[in-house]
Amino acid sequence: MAQIADEAKVGIGTIYRNFKDKEDIVQQVWITQKAEESAFVFEHYTPQGTVKQRFWFLWKQVIQYFVQHKTEYYFSYHFAASPILTEDIHQIAMNDFLAFDAMFQEGIDQNLFKENLTARQLRLYSFSSINGWLLWAFDLNLELNDAQIELYIQMLWDAIEI
Repeated sequence: MAQIADEAKVGIGTIYRNFKDKEDIVQQVWITQKAEESAFVFEHYTPQGTVKQRFWFLWKQVIQYFVQHKTEYYFSYHFAASPILTEDIHQIAMNDFLAFDAMFQEGIDQNLFKENLTARQLRLYSFSSINGWLLWAFDLNLELNDAQIELYIQMLWDAIEI
C-alpha cells in the first residue's frame, strides 16, 4: 500500500480512506474498467432489429473497444479469472452485459441457435472465442481492419447458428 501511495503521490492515509486493501483497489479498477467498456459497447445500442443485427453490433463494439484499449483488454483478460474477483464484484461490474444474455435468449426463443445451449453459454462461448482471437492478433501484432473483424463476427455467428 505504501508503494501505491508513493506512485500515486498521495499519503498512505488517503489510500486507506478510500480502499480497504490492495484487493479492493484492483476490484474497483475492474468495476471502473467494465463501466467504461459498457459505455462504449452500449453507446448507440437499442434492443431493436433482428437478433443477428444486434449480435453483430454488440460484438463489433466489444472488438473495437479492445482494439482501441489494449491495456484494458490485457487487464480484463488476466483479471477475469482472479480469485479476488468475488461474485458480488463480478455482478456489479458485469450487470450491463446481461443485455447480451437477453439478446441470446431472444434468439433461443426463435430457434436460431444450436440446441440445448443457454443464453449464458452462448455469451461465454462467443466472448471466449473473441477473447482468444484478439489475444492471438495482439500477440502477433496483427492489424485488425474492418474486413477482418466482419469476417470473424460472421464466423462466430456461423458457429452458433442452426
